[in-house]
Amino acid sequence: MQPQQSGQSPGLHRVKLYKLNETGGWDDKGTGLVSIGPMEFANHASNSVGLVVLGEETQKMLMVHRILHEDIYNRQDETIITWTDPDIGTDVALSFQEGQGCNAIWQHIVRVQNDADPKHPDHRRRVIDEFDGPVGHLDGDYLHHDVADMAGAAHVELPAAETANLEEIAKVLAHVPPMQRERVAQLLMTPNYLRKLLDIFRQCEDLEDTPSLHHMFRLMRSIIMLNDTQLLDELLKEEHVMGVIGCLEYDPDLQAPQQHRNFLQTAVVFKEVVPITSQEVLGKIHQTYRIQYLKDVILPRSLDDATYGTLSSLMLFNNVDVVLGLYQDQKFLPALFEALKSRQPGDSGWDDLVAFLQEFCSLAKHLQLLQRQNLWNKMTQLGMFEVITRILQSSSAPVKLRATDILLSAIAHDPSPLRSFLAVQPGHALLDCLVKEFVGSEQSGLPEQIAELLKLLVDPGGFMVLLV
Repeated sequence: MQPQQSGQSPGLHRVKLYKLNETGGWDDKGTGLVSIGPMEFANHASNSVGLVVLGEETQKMLMVHRILHEDIYNRQDETIITWTDPDIGTDVALSFQEGQGCNAIWQHIVRVQNDADPKHPDHRRRVIDEFDGPVGHLDGDYLHHDVADMAGAAHVELPAAETANLEEIAKVLAHVPPMQRERVAQLLMTPNYLRKLLDIFRQCEDLEDTPSLHHMFRLMRSIIMLNDTQLLDELLKEEHVMGVIGCLEYDPDLQAPQQHRNFLQTAVVFKEVVPITSQEVLGKIHQTYRIQYLKDVILPRSLDDATYGTLSSLMLFNNVDVVLGLYQDQKFLPALFEALKSRQPGDSGWDDLVAFLQEFCSLAKHLQLLQRQNLWNKMTQLGMFEVITRILQSSSAPVKLRATDILLSAIAHDPSPLRSFLAVQPGHALLDCLVKEFVGSEQSGLPEQIAELLKLLVDPGGFMVLLV
């Protein structure tokens, strides 16, 4: 059996789902949101009504149950409904956070029970118990109309992308049932729908149509909150992203429109310490910054944990693509280390070069093991430890702190290359620098980082790994 992708009534109620185990105890199956709506079941009428529980955080299906005509349901106290489910052969319990939600679901069960076909061999008309309040019309017509209404409203349809429909579109998108988010996302990605919305936004902005611009903010925020990865990828494309950010400038809760596009296009300066020739890599870098700005500046009050996590994951995947792209560029890393070797500490751009290397090494930890191993081997061959020695010998204290952070990233991957380098380097210059900075540095954080670095270098556990 499976729920219709179209079906769910508007009411969602927070519950804990329990199932009786073989020892007679109740297993907690998770916390979620329960709703009631028309279902599709094999060999059953299309107007069957069922209970659906979606995980509160994961949005995964925790339970799907067709409400049966048999008298198997019981209400205990004001917040618990139990029944013996014949499909799984065990007892199930829903514990509601609020008695009002329990009562609403119970009333639906009562309606289904009382509307059962009297000729059905298992039909037993329910007796109202002490928890049952007024249920209104409990006759068959009421239930048929109720199910028909739910089924008719089940498929979420998007109005045409027109200025006159902006308010209605915003309302529809603000109340998409969790089970229909993927379908609505596909509707939004149908040819030209999203493009038409962004064209309408530009027209409204030219006309200074404030009410419509407020509707654009609400609908664009709801589109992002659908938390669909493919849709987010579409919104963040170069041809769409500035229009999307523009819509989000017109928050009706703020006194004046924000200036996000102006900031991103004029105030933000992208520095290339070494020229990046790949347009794909450049696009990923720009997109990652915009995602960061979106979640931390534009919508920090609106994003739920799930959408925030999805945006963070997109940033992580982009960063991995950037690191791989730069590694696979045959000219980039040699040019980077050549610049670090040829310039003197204190020269223009020196600090930016070291800062880039630090961030690059930090992001490398997200690569797959073999890719990470190849990258570190290549940087070691290009003279990374010699460069770190130069930095610690003559750079400013903040830059030295970056250098030790690079060494920590290297050791976190594999301490053996650095151990080997320290053992064979003429004059042991790098080790000498580390000891001097550890003993005499007044830079906050630098002695602590070096202490951690030295501890990892002499950790016998690391040597045991090498022996194995």
